[in-house]
Amino acid sequence: MKTGTLLSQVYKKTFWNTYDHIANVILSNLIWFMISPLPTFLWFRYMPFASSLQVFSTIVFGLLTNAYAASGIFGLSSRLASYEHASIKDFFSDARRFYWRTLALSLIYGALIGILLIGIHFYLNWKPLGGIPGFVLAGWQIIILALVLLMQTYAMPLASLRHQSVWRTIKWSAILTILRPGYTILVFLQATAIFVLVSITGVGLAMLALALVATFLNTATRELWRDIEAQSKPSRKPTSWREIFEDRQRGDEERRTLKDLLRPWDV
Repeated sequence: MKTGTLLSQVYKKTFWNTYDHIANVILSNLIWFMISPLPTFLWFRYMPFASSLQVFSTIVFGLLTNAYAASGIFGLSSRLASYEHASIKDFFSDARRFYWRTLALSLIYGALIGILLIGIHFYLNWKPLGGIPGFVLAGWQIIILALVLLMQTYAMPLASLRHQSVWRTIKWSAILTILRPGYTILVFLQATAIFVLVSITGVGLAMLALALVATFLNTATRELWRDIEAQSKPSRKPTSWREIFEDRQRGDEERRTLKDLLRPWDV
């Protein structure tokens, strides 16, 4: 399926999943905000440590709390993206279920990004190299850094939506990024833009930002995975009316119009 067609499905399904479950989306985002961003800010603001220790302790505190809160919000939104029943209780059950997986992924990706940033700075400023060799080596580091950042598009969705282990999450994040680079770049940039634009007021950060991004990323990952699976399966004719009916159901999974928004009682 072409990138534009795939993205149009992602936009539509993200909108309806958010619209249909707006209470869960807002409440889960509020819980995430109360568990991680707000306590992390207060920790940084009021802990009586030296400046370097204050920064380090804030990073550790933020990683520990965000792993729990992000697990809950991505777990809940993965249910919405899969059209499963979801309630706010699932936030806490998924937070416990995916906590260590999310923490491990955060530490691994954080370490990789830190090492690459240090490497880029080192090669650009190492005088014995100088000139072109330093820029070439730094350029390779920048390419790898871009790949690692783009892999974040699929990291949490694969861990929660597909229930992948840490290693399989990293492996499939890289595979999906390499298989569909254009799609991945667009999804990554749009997810970043959504988070920034919604968070600008501060109220949006507390009420909607991460939950909306999580729903968008889970939906984008699910649609890409289904598209790849559909392309890899050999085409064959259905052998029963049941298969025909199931195929039609999958095709009409989210066939909704503006009428459903303006007159939901007619659905």
